[in-house]
Amino acid sequence: MDPLTFNLLTPFRFASLFDVLGIEPTLPKYRTLEEQRELYQFSSYPKNPDGSIAQYPPHLKYIPDDERVSLLRIFNPIGLAETQILLKRLTPDEDGIHGRTKNWLFEKARALAFGGQPEKGITIQDVVDYNKYHRKIGTDIMGGGNIGMLDDWYSDRRFAEQQFTGTNPTTIALASPQWIAKFREAAKAGNYTKWITALDKADPSSLFIQDGSYFREAAGTGNPTADLHYKPPGSGENWAVGSVSLFQMHRDGKLHPVAICIDYKGSMANSVTIFNKRMTPSDSTRNEKEDWPWRYAKTCAQVTDWMRHELAVHLTLSHFVEEAIIVATNRTLPMDHPVYRILYPHWYKTLSLNAAARATLVPQVIADLVGLTPDQCYKFLHHAYDTYDFVGSYIPNDLARRGFPNTLDALNADIRYKNYPYAKDILAFWNTLRTYVHTVLSHFYPTDKAVAEDGCIQSWVAEIRTAASIPTFPEIGELTALVDAVTMCIHIASPFHTAVNYLQNFYHMFVAAKPPALCSRPPQTLDQLRNYTERDLVAALPINRQRMWLLAAQVPWLLSFRVEPERSLLNYAASEWRMCRDALRRHGEEANQQRDEALVRQRASERLYKELRELQKIVYRNSTAMDKGSVPYLVLDPGLTAVSILI
Repeated sequence: MDPLTFNLLTPFRFASLFDVLGIEPTLPKYRTLEEQRELYQFSSYPKNPDGSIAQYPPHLKYIPDDERVSLLRIFNPIGLAETQILLKRLTPDEDGIHGRTKNWLFEKARALAFGGQPEKGITIQDVVDYNKYHRKIGTDIMGGGNIGMLDDWYSDRRFAEQQFTGTNPTTIALASPQWIAKFREAAKAGNYTKWITALDKADPSSLFIQDGSYFREAAGTGNPTADLHYKPPGSGENWAVGSVSLFQMHRDGKLHPVAICIDYKGSMANSVTIFNKRMTPSDSTRNEKEDWPWRYAKTCAQVTDWMRHELAVHLTLSHFVEEAIIVATNRTLPMDHPVYRILYPHWYKTLSLNAAARATLVPQVIADLVGLTPDQCYKFLHHAYDTYDFVGSYIPNDLARRGFPNTLDALNADIRYKNYPYAKDILAFWNTLRTYVHTVLSHFYPTDKAVAEDGCIQSWVAEIRTAASIPTFPEIGELTALVDAVTMCIHIASPFHTAVNYLQNFYHMFVAAKPPALCSRPPQTLDQLRNYTERDLVAALPINRQRMWLLAAQVPWLLSFRVEPERSLLNYAASEWRMCRDALRRHGEEANQQRDEALVRQRASERLYKELRELQKIVYRNSTAMDKGSVPYLVLDPGLTAVSILI
């Protein structure tokens, strides 16, 4: 295709309302496939040319000039400046949240040194009180609030809710018979008689698990009992844990934490496992606040989830997997190819954002916050990427794999799932996107044979399976397989990334609720844990490490800025609908290739827009159907869902 014809076709891609309004150009510069292959070069993986281990999964070596986006157009400029100060290992003096936090910490330390309450020290309540009155401006979908503002933020209820509606609602799964047996073994060893009986009576289909037992394997320690710890330069020692948490879902939909293995070391016998004193969600909460051993165990579970979420689910399975798709697509599909044109809108800013993550986020932020060495962090990323199941992660497949119904009718029919709106929202999103993709692609591929004979599609598949190192990407010989694969590419960039990104400020900024690491060595025996007090929990939190605390709070705030309305998926659908309608008016009634395509895209985008508007109502209904007092779950409102990985 020549550049002139390419430009004539832009209304059917991403010209849209964005460009019409002059908000920001989004059209790519036309290049031949040969030029694309020259520009879009994969990094070496899993080893570098010199034989050393590559730090990151396959990614773009050099970003083309017209794809490069300044960090000031990605992040809030003031927030970026504040973060850069922290990265220089300085505590900022300027007025604002950082300055106030620094002064508060200094005042608390001074009080301890000159009278105060040295036997008590800084308490959890001190942190809670400070959080209520000293917060950054509300730029996220939760209006600047965070979980620490809830009176029961530490409770079993809030801990359980986060498995379904927190930043990582994607990994809770039905407990296997093997894990149920292991926890029964731990209950027997710990003399938890009531729980032994309860587990024997429990319906296996009601028991769910968050499994971090693989952490040592993922970090490449080679020793299942070795401690995971790291001392960043100029800071105290950080500890990581691979917790395994067991939950029971009751018939009324309430999820209740049963037990927590605080750090799985190859076997339950080598690990410390504690069981909840509260047997059911309806048990008294009178002593819940002062149950320090159990609160410590929940903190360990949150440390595990912080690492799994940030390094694996969010960074690797969203940002890095999508980048591999972007590079492979540019290397194999001409810019006028229907698959290229349907995917391109969902790449905006992603390449520049990912480059910044590799240059700064992991080596200068994550490595300082977690209890893994930098080398172990990179191995953890590799493990997440290398074990990724592309087809298994299609939403219907993923839900079934994790032990949940994979149809909307089944999810809506069973009251047990009323508190898992993520499952309902994301499945409805998947179905909507898939309908759109099928409508568009079936115009170009009226038969399965047309798909199988498209050499570009076959090259695309081969590139992703080999150069991009995603061998679970499907072989594509029929339309259904193509539609599913393309839907997944859009899903990763838009609703999936939105779900795991835009609630970070609410759940992570209050560091006491979800720290990135422990600041003291975990207990080595159950008896030791049973004697834990508030002082032990405080010692495990980065309360007295100013820079670590501030950085752990700053980054989720910086990454949670609400999506600009014009960059939402809903607005993209409206924009494409309008542009295709205008294109049809220009072409009149004369039948030709451009008009036929415009008609298909108009119908597809019109339906997409209307279904997304209906999905807004569904998201709201799913949120309000949760138990009274639940944190609203509206992150997957299509008007709040980013069209691409924007931040």
